[in-house]
Amino acid sequence: MPPTPPSLDQLQQVHELNRLFLTYLQTRVRADAECLGLPDVAKPILRRASGDLLAAVAEFPRTLFDLKLDERATQQVRDPLRSRDDAARHALCLTILLCAWTLSRQSVYQARLLLALEPRTIQRLRAMQLSELQQVAHGRELVHCAFAGRDWLWSELLTDPRPEMRQQLALIALQPGLPRDWPARRASRV
Repeated sequence: MPPTPPSLDQLQQVHELNRLFLTYLQTRVRADAECLGLPDVAKPILRRASGDLLAAVAEFPRTLFDLKLDERATQQVRDPLRSRDDAARHALCLTILLCAWTLSRQSVYQARLLLALEPRTIQRLRAMQLSELQQVAHGRELVHCAFAGRDWLWSELLTDPRPEMRQQLALIALQPGLPRDWPARRASRV
């Protein structure tokens, strides 16, 4: 009998993080502000998106953002209350960091699969003290849209509600190395 895979008990948390991230992005798009690498093709769709659409998209089985934790991220110190935008971004980054920090300590497997964290990032998170997260969350390059350069994926994710398409996109997104190796393609025209 084949072994059963570990349960993905943190999937609901990933959905909540995705919803938080999409809401933040929508606010940024509506203000014509910087959108953390969201492809241009997705901006008008996200601008008009309803809460129900955001909730459906948020149920993607991995994070819609990438967490980049490098040496520079731990050295940048900023005042998060300098502006409302900075405070909102800091709150988003701190929430994501805290969840990633916790998940990386609970299950490396789930941190890699659901958060798409690289082994080095997991090691850095596991080595950090809780008190360090506040400072690291100040980094401007900490969180970006996942699937950068994959306009077709974002377009289809935000526009195609068919369950079979969502399943196909989920299978594609869960492939290791997608950001590096998956070929770029155009969005399908249905």
